[in-house]
Amino acid sequence: EDNEKDKDHHYIRRERYQGSVSRTFYVGEAVKEEDIKAKYENGILTLVVPKKVEEPKVEEQKYIAIEG
Repeated sequence: EDNEKDKDHHYIRRERYQGSVSRTFYVGEAVKEEDIKAKYENGILTLVVPKKVEEPKVEEQKYIAIEG
């Protein structure tokens, strides 16, 4: 944004950048494109990316033979 004001602080000229913007980021292998939601409202882009649900780790049971 570019502003120019007079001595009484009134705007003479006010400019705002308008153009395309691109940004990329990695979301991982577990997220599918169709699960990502995007909304653009009042100049704000909101993305909803689901978190990967971690499966609880089940410890593998091991048995040790006891002699005696």
